[in-house]
Amino acid sequence: MTGPKPINDLFGWFVHRLTANYWSLALCAVIAAPLVFAVSLHADRNGLTAWILDRNLAPVASAETARDAAALIAGIDAAFLTLYFSISLIVLTIAAGNLGVRLIDRWLAKRLVRVSIAGLCFTLIHATLTMNAMDADADLIDTPLATFASTVFLLIVNTVMLAVATHDLGRTMFVDRAIDAVAFDGRTSVIELTPVLQTDMRSGDGVRAPRSGYVEGVELKRLSEALADSGKSRLEVAPGQHVLKGQLLVSCESNCGDPKAVLRAIPIGKFRSNTQGAVFQIRLLVEIAARALSPAVNDFYTALAAVDALTEVASGHCGNWIDEGSVPVSVDYPTIALPGQDFRGLFEDPLAALRQAAADYPSVSLRILGNLRRLIRLHCSDAPGLVAFLTEYGAELHQQARARCEIDKDRNALDLSLAQLRAEAGTG
Repeated sequence: MTGPKPINDLFGWFVHRLTANYWSLALCAVIAAPLVFAVSLHADRNGLTAWILDRNLAPVASAETARDAAALIAGIDAAFLTLYFSISLIVLTIAAGNLGVRLIDRWLAKRLVRVSIAGLCFTLIHATLTMNAMDADADLIDTPLATFASTVFLLIVNTVMLAVATHDLGRTMFVDRAIDAVAFDGRTSVIELTPVLQTDMRSGDGVRAPRSGYVEGVELKRLSEALADSGKSRLEVAPGQHVLKGQLLVSCESNCGDPKAVLRAIPIGKFRSNTQGAVFQIRLLVEIAARALSPAVNDFYTALAAVDALTEVASGHCGNWIDEGSVPVSVDYPTIALPGQDFRGLFEDPLAALRQAAADYPSVSLRILGNLRRLIRLHCSDAPGLVAFLTEYGAELHQQARARCEIDKDRNALDLSLAQLRAEAGTG
């Protein structure tokens, strides 16, 4: 269930809002169907039907049969469309209860889903118009045979598409597949960071949020161009962060020349969405784990799968660790400081939420501690600051989980796991 690529600019955010839904492509298909039908009918009446009959390629023996078949196809298409929407509502309602409604946004953004719905809508309109264009008492030469044949072909294609889309919809409820897809999207860092020494920058000017909402993304190239004459600058918010109207988005050493250009590089949406990138996907994995551990769902092994996936995502961002005392900047655009977009900014709050959710489950806490050891061993050898951060988190996790334990066996297991983590980190 792979979602779209992260949004980096205002135009990308607008296009996503326009297309990642049930209706936009379907509307285009409904508008296109009469146009395609008119072209096909014109071709039939100007020799295409005669060409088909001359070569004995007629798909039916009479005009009456063609009209009856077209009516049948239109009925089948209507039934398919009704069935698809009914199954979608049922499955997504159940999925929302088990997985979280934010997974539905990922599913709606899939091209397969939109094309399936659009294809069914197109075929229904096309078949209905074809049926209306036929006279059951006419001669075969006066029957739009090519248009009818295209209706049959579209029915075949949409039958296959419906089967594929329904299968995919059913797999949406397979939580392990969803977790894997979220982890796949989140583990790749879209920006390479490097540290620079943190200094107190006196803001000569700044750009403020024109409305409240969530930062969808940042197009650094456009932002760098807009701030080219502003000296050093700092992006005060990170993707996925909520801002209030009037909140400072960018601060500059000198006057910001074109605030509108800056705002075009920092789209602000009304709600969290998958297009915000790793920051959303990391939180989504924590949400799945926490929901799975809740008494309402009580899906222990799904929580473990989400914890493993979160570790996989973290492994892809270890290279963006920035030590305290420094701020991250993009390797390509080093004049813009990007606080909150490094490893700590991405993972500190979600890991705290995961610690709180796992505190009542010693086995989950043990899995997290074990994954921290693997992460340190495989991906943190050249980042002592990151090792210290993960070790400190492990100690906090151990402290909270141990306080909730009811038997000595679980306390001893947690003690041993923390000792192993510290030994792996070289701080034992």
